Amino acid sequence: MSGIFLKDLLASLIHGKLRTVFAVLGIVFGVSSLVLIVSAIKGSTLQARKVIERLGPDSVLIVSGAIGKGPRGRTRNLSLDDVRDISKLEGIYALTYGIVKPMMISNTKTSKFSAVFGVGKNWLKSWDYRVEMGRGFSPDDFKNMKKVAVVGHDVSDFLYPNENPIGKIVLIGKVPFRIIGVYKKKGKTPNGHNLDNRVFISYDLFDRVVDKTYGKVSVIRFRVVDINRYQQILKETKQILLKRHRKDEFTIITPVVVKKFLSMMSATFALFLGIASTTALVVGGFVLSSIFYINVKVREWEIGLRRALGATKRAVLWRILSESIVIAIISVILGTFVGFASVKYVLPALKIPVVYPVEAFFIAAFFSLLVCMLAAYFPSKKAAELDPITSLRRKV
Repeated sequence: MSGIFLKDLLASLIHGKLRTVFAVLGIVFGVSSLVLIVSAIKGSTLQARKVIERLGPDSVLIVSGAIGKGPRGRTRNLSLDDVRDISKLEGIYALTYGIVKPMMISNTKTSKFSAVFGVGKNWLKSWDYRVEMGRGFSPDDFKNMKKVAVVGHDVSDFLYPNENPIGKIVLIGKVPFRIIGVYKKKGKTPNGHNLDNRVFISYDLFDRVVDKTYGKVSVIRFRVVDINRYQQILKETKQILLKRHRKDEFTIITPVVVKKFLSMMSATFALFLGIASTTALVVGGFVLSSIFYINVKVREWEIGLRRALGATKRAVLWRILSESIVIAIISVILGTFVGFASVKYVLPALKIPVVYPVEAFFIAAFFSLLVCMLAAYFPSKKAAELDPITSLRRKV
């Protein structure tokens, strides 16, 4: 009996295929938007957690210039004098500084662009670069300005594929440096910068053979020994910097700032898509309701015949509601597919990690079913209340 009911139900939907398609499309857009919202929120949360983990909950990062430029910005407002004064603060460790310039590196046969960093002591430790092959910098390397470099896997694998790069030469411009270490892969930053395509040399050598610094740096970073004194040390750091610089000449980045920024971005994105998806579902509901009213009007004779043959008001009501449930199921499946496809292509364009949340399917299913049931209820009730005799006369 249920098989006959389902077959008849599908036949009705196929017969009014144009109305069914319009009904499905309205809900599909809302469902796909919901999937994208949930994915964007989860992706942004994951991104915030990764950034904070990479930055370190006990760290303070100071970059030259306004926020958004970061260490790759051309401005060099910070100086070694700032580094010296900040180093006198009590309760900090792993203080380091650096400057960066995109440059061509080579091995005389092949070449590529890479980010070349001139760094101070403790850079690898402060930024948690773990040397996987060879060794890191020693105090002697800095003291005697030895032409040695620590590189990322993208650099070593490109210059010396399938070879041990330790002891090999990397040319920075035309100056040869000996590779002493390769750090463990770190992947990419949330904004897409490749952390494995980097070359680190000492700051003094950078100043001498790469680019004259005039005592300027683009990044200062340190970590706090006692997290309870974090805010106090942060306040003292600002006071030191404001002695030489305007507020817009530097940016202090902390885990709290990163989390707040990414949360605002996530909230804005969620609000925009939330309004879009809610609007789509509401509009889809109105469209669906109108379609069902038209459907009931067109099928008055059929409904009258069913009532004349013994169908109860409840049976007619359930029949129309069942059609809305089938539309909801089809819409959820198609909408989830479209939503996941959007996640795959839209989120990377927005620099948000791709996450496929399973719960989005259930949220979408619930709201779609709710919208479809509400949209179909009143047309179904009207159909159930039709007078069989009046309805049958539509064919006469």
